Amino acid sequence: MRDAPQAVGPAPRPLAALFWMVCASALFAAMGVFTRLAARDVPWSEVAAARALLGAAVAVAVARARRAPLAVHDQKTAWARSICGTGAMICTFYTLGAPAIALGDAVTLGATSPIFIALLSPRLLGEASGKGIWIPSAVAFVGAALVAGPRFHLAGSLAVVALLGAVFSALAMIWLRRLSSGQSGAARETPEAIVAHFSLVAGVAMTAIALPVLKVPDARGALLLVATGMSGALAQIAMTRAYALDRAARVGSASYLGVVMSHAASALVLGEPTSPLGAVGAACVILAGLALTALAVHETRPPQASGRPSPAGESGSA
Repeated sequence: MRDAPQAVGPAPRPLAALFWMVCASALFAAMGVFTRLAARDVPWSEVAAARALLGAAVAVAVARARRAPLAVHDQKTAWARSICGTGAMICTFYTLGAPAIALGDAVTLGATSPIFIALLSPRLLGEASGKGIWIPSAVAFVGAALVAGPRFHLAGSLAVVALLGAVFSALAMIWLRRLSSGQSGAARETPEAIVAHFSLVAGVAMTAIALPVLKVPDARGALLLVATGMSGALAQIAMTRAYALDRAARVGSASYLGVVMSHAASALVLGEPTSPLGAVGAACVILAGLALTALAVHETRPPQASGRPSPAGESGSA
């Protein structure tokens, strides 16, 4: 049996990673609302294609503004990340666009992705998930399920597609961590380069799927497609920064906050009410997030001096 790869790269910065993940969650929540509104007028595949192609344009624009390079050095890992990310995008937009599945069910099934990250990252990245991460992760998932209010009145094939999307997403995030942290041994890729590569690959795939059912949107629909692409691209850049700064399992667990944000945005913008059970779920997610933050602070705190003199101190030499 081959040993797991050893994690290398810069020291983790979990609090900075949490900040970027909160930003990404807020932007993904906005993207979800724009997607739901746009999908009322055009097919789901067209929304996904617009999100990917506009995402590539935003990534290139941000790179030019920051003078960040767009070259991708580790082509093998970049393609693995982009292909898995494209698979996740197809599954996600397909389930969100299917009337036979409730939004809460789709979000809940997609929220299993961080569990797959925690299971796979020790083997694929050589990163321990952390002793205390499993309890907050479990609480966060329960909270996400309560917030989403799942009924699971859906065809088995849709459930399989949603879960497959969660697995694809987990693999994409693991390869993203490997790319953005320099664990592959190649030069660290910029977030803009990673997002541009993924968006172009996904854009080509989604355009091919959308062409047979393409529909010209009106002015409102076009504006929603642009908003979907821009918010999605900025969310991808923020998420890429987060995965560059900390272990994949802990960053993935923080993404549960996005479930609460998505449903809060749905209630405020789309008029979907939040049940008392959903409020309890939101509290679970918030408590889990606070626990993950406390773990991050504890693990980055420098070790306390034991008070026992070191051999060098006993000899009086440095």
